[in-house]
Amino acid sequence: MLAGRILPYMFEPESDPEYQDDEPTPQIRRMLQPVTAWCTCEKCVVMPTEQENICCMEIPKVVRRMNQVPDTLTCMTHHPGFEPVCLNMYSLQNALNIYRADYGPLRLRGIEQRYRHLAYRSFVSWCWGYLGRSNRVVIPSCVVQRIRQEFPDAAGSYVGFRPPLD
Repeated sequence: MLAGRILPYMFEPESDPEYQDDEPTPQIRRMLQPVTAWCTCEKCVVMPTEQENICCMEIPKVVRRMNQVPDTLTCMTHHPGFEPVCLNMYSLQNALNIYRADYGPLRLRGIEQRYRHLAYRSFVSWCWGYLGRSNRVVIPSCVVQRIRQEFPDAAGSYVGFRPPLD
């Protein structure tokens, strides 16, 4: 220490080597827990990967969108804008026209698969805005479940979240 000078962190206590709280608390995987242990909206279902097991109430961008209505919402799927933005086939047809203009044809077979894909994209755009090609976000379990309920796959085969390749 220089005489008469105060240095950064000079008065901070030093760590005690006897007390180390560096070990993380073991987290129980959500896939092994009942949904009620991590879902607060009461609409979520267990998803196939740990990353996808997330409630709408845990995602700040989704909660921000939910808070834009005067009523207190318990789940994003109850938002008055959810159906027109994500489930209305006419809105999704318009989203398909915009997609085609920007990226070319949507190479998905079957109308239900196309609508599901467009509904996911519309939800992400509505809550996060434009993310860009290599930026992806996990959609809440309750939202995925509601979109799959509206646009089911005949074989019950769904892809789930895929991180960017780049």
